[in-house]
Amino acid sequence: MSNFEDYDLRHGEGTGRRRPANRPSGRPSGSRPNGGRPNGSRPVNRNGHSSRPSGYSNHSMDLDDEIELYEYDSQYGFEEDDMPARRSASSSARRASASRSGRPGGSRPSGRPGNHSGSHSGSSRKPASKSSAKDSRDARAVARGGARRPAGKNAKKKKMKRTIFVVEIAVLLVILIVFFFWSKFGKVNWDNINMEELENDSLDAETKEVLSQYTTLALFGVDNRSNGNLDTGNSDTIILVSINNDTKEVKMVSVQRDTYLQVEDDKYRKCNYAYNHGGVESAIEMLNKNLDLNIAGYVSVDFNAVAMVVDDLGGLDLEVTQKMIDTNNPETGQNALAGYIAEVENVLKYYPDKEEYWDRNDCYFDKPGVYHMNGAQVVGYCRNRYAVDNDYGRAENQRKVIKLLIEKAKHAKVSQLNDICDDVFPKISTSLSMGQCLSMATAVGDYEVTNSTGFPFALKTAKISSKIGSVVVPCTLTSNVVTLHEFLYEQENYDATDDVVDKISDYIQNETGFSESSAEINQTPDMSSSDEKEKK
Repeated sequence: MSNFEDYDLRHGEGTGRRRPANRPSGRPSGSRPNGGRPNGSRPVNRNGHSSRPSGYSNHSMDLDDEIELYEYDSQYGFEEDDMPARRSASSSARRASASRSGRPGGSRPSGRPGNHSGSHSGSSRKPASKSSAKDSRDARAVARGGARRPAGKNAKKKKMKRTIFVVEIAVLLVILIVFFFWSKFGKVNWDNINMEELENDSLDAETKEVLSQYTTLALFGVDNRSNGNLDTGNSDTIILVSINNDTKEVKMVSVQRDTYLQVEDDKYRKCNYAYNHGGVESAIEMLNKNLDLNIAGYVSVDFNAVAMVVDDLGGLDLEVTQKMIDTNNPETGQNALAGYIAEVENVLKYYPDKEEYWDRNDCYFDKPGVYHMNGAQVVGYCRNRYAVDNDYGRAENQRKVIKLLIEKAKHAKVSQLNDICDDVFPKISTSLSMGQCLSMATAVGDYEVTNSTGFPFALKTAKISSKIGSVVVPCTLTSNVVTLHEFLYEQENYDATDDVVDKISDYIQNETGFSESSAEINQTPDMSSSDEKEKK
């Protein structure tokens, strides 16, 4: 549309027909009086014809008039935004301009060239001087009842519009990103337990201050053959994760599932008893109480979820030793590693087209070496406790796999991460809020596992009773807790709580007869202190 689209161009024209292009103007073409024209006369347009049709009233203009007025204004530098206001006052503006310059009303502004011959082209219609053009502009501004708009105002308006547009696009992108993560994290089984109610009130102020500089999480791997039910089951994997809030350095400690601890008031059992009989809240309370911790949150998974993560990331490369190839399960008489892999594939129905859902080629290895393993193979590898120093070697393999997964996730494609969200999140239960998960997810590249180990550090195995069976006895609990705080939080000479940890430690020592000197196994960090410093 034109800049004068709001005008009714038919008003006052009778039939609404435009003037023929060859209608004479009343004087020879190319002639023009040098001394002005009578009041009320209409200037001759560029084609030599009168721009006012017959029957034209003072309050209406035809299309030719509008075009001439538009071109006239363009010569004198008026802003496009000023056009609507000038239309309503165009006649009065010309009269004001004429009176200022001493011309008869209705004459052509002095800014037009004085001498012409023939028709006038658009390029020849220029103001005679800057002062006359300014006078004309001022007159028009006065006729409109206000000052002329500053020349740079349009540029500012355009710049502001561009800024607003960019902000709107940015806000839209943020909304889309939030919606994406919301839709993905919405698949997680969010646990609404109140972690504040599980806080350890027995810790002194100094210890609480040190622990506040870290985020301590508990990871539970639940052996639950029902797949997906994370409310109960033996927590065969218990890993404490300490994250330095400033450096993002991560340390992991595997708590042996058979560690002999207080699982309820006045009840001592293997520590995985707590999750199986009281759920995750009971397990967190047990860890806080026995180890002087303040766990901030937890994540529970079953091995189905671990297998899917591995598959979505394209598998992992793991070493198979000769001992793994040669060692059989004493209960079944078959190769231990093969048996664990076959069991996992059967439970997960990994190969739905096969009768038993497992593939022999996945289970047996001809010679030692590094093999690229799928999700079911990796889970079977992590569950194998033969030929790997029983639970201690198994826990070490689990930590190795977690570290490999973290490193692979850092370099994963967006499509792979999306698959993990869709496949794995529904099989996870956590107390972490969506905000905490988003914060950790966006900073995953900053996290680095600097070291890991197993707990207890000094231990001895013993059979307590036929009901409880064989357990891992910390020698002693107090000394092991001191070492734990030094490893996770760099607390030197930590003093364990007298009325909690020391009492539990005394009870275990009195029942088993094991002291610090009774330790037969000493677990060391996966990396030496020198290796850890070099990695930093």
